[in-house]
Amino acid sequence: KQWYQRRVAITAGIDDFDIDIKESQGYNYPIPHSYESEYWSELQTEYKVTRKMSWSRNFYIFGKFVDESAAGGDDTIISAGLYRGDELIYKTIINCESGTWENWILDKKTEQERILLHGKINKTVSCKTGDDFDLILKNDNDRLANWILNAQPLQHEVRKFSKKTNKISEGKRQIRTGILRPKVKVDSKSSTFNATRFEFTATGRAVFDRFAFGQCDAWPKNMEMQCQKVREWIHARSKANMTEETLAQLQSTPDANFTRGLGTFGNNMESFIPTCLTKKYFNWFQGTVHPDRETPMYPGEPANKEKRAYCCCTNMKTGRVFEDDPEKNCISTPTCITLGWTCVRAYDPVVGGEIYEEGKKEH
Repeated sequence: KQWYQRRVAITAGIDDFDIDIKESQGYNYPIPHSYESEYWSELQTEYKVTRKMSWSRNFYIFGKFVDESAAGGDDTIISAGLYRGDELIYKTIINCESGTWENWILDKKTEQERILLHGKINKTVSCKTGDDFDLILKNDNDRLANWILNAQPLQHEVRKFSKKTNKISEGKRQIRTGILRPKVKVDSKSSTFNATRFEFTATGRAVFDRFAFGQCDAWPKNMEMQCQKVREWIHARSKANMTEETLAQLQSTPDANFTRGLGTFGNNMESFIPTCLTKKYFNWFQGTVHPDRETPMYPGEPANKEKRAYCCCTNMKTGRVFEDDPEKNCISTPTCITLGWTCVRAYDPVVGGEIYEEGKKEH
């Protein structure tokens, strides 16, 4: 039960596992409940129609590039993947020397590993000594998983389609149109939800310093008292899909540095990005924190679908759950609304005084 014992208050959300790794070049993580059939999905009935729903999973890797003298002459390569025992399901290989990435699966027919997608690393990854990197795997369902490297999606194309919904009107199921999804499915021999472990390795100048797993938004630990930069970091990797018009409207707001987001290739929805009081400080009350596996898929009636989240009292300097105690400081959003939570206990009067004095100077 190692995973449960390490269930922690990670940043402004709740995650199952978060560990510091001291300049390591390899780590193997046993995925919790991987041998329990249907743990990461369940049947849900909505409008008298039953569908299989899945809980998404987020794998976060944080690292940096060290001096050439520590590389031992090896090429700098980062590899990470989902495995069922020793059998590959889905992995990515990032080669700093060639500036390329490749995503691999295990072919169903030949049972041989083969490249599913490949491409070039963009300028967000310099591979230069002293620079940081982050690699995220967003696993939405048993055949949908997106690799994101420093806010670059390691995929290319999307598909657009329509499908029947669970909503019934005049005796007919309604059609939802214009749905966007990544064009490529992870059609490996085993589905991503059959993975028993997540492994990542590095050679050359790349080293890892942290790993997190769960359903929350995580960001680098060196961003204390940088709330606005945290918003920008998460937004760049989110499912936001902003237009030029929307970005132009943000130019007079604190979010002027927002990018378009990654759309269907992104990590979590932008609605879960933490809110700030100032560029430095987080709001002590976060009303929409990403839910975890313990939150019902749809709490209560289908109308509560939009409320599937947590309210959390938050440390104003770090953005982490107050006192690192989600059991006491996070509750489901519907309950939060009913009880009228305000999280006064998390308010830091020293920080509040600083904000007040800064406000007086500006006026």
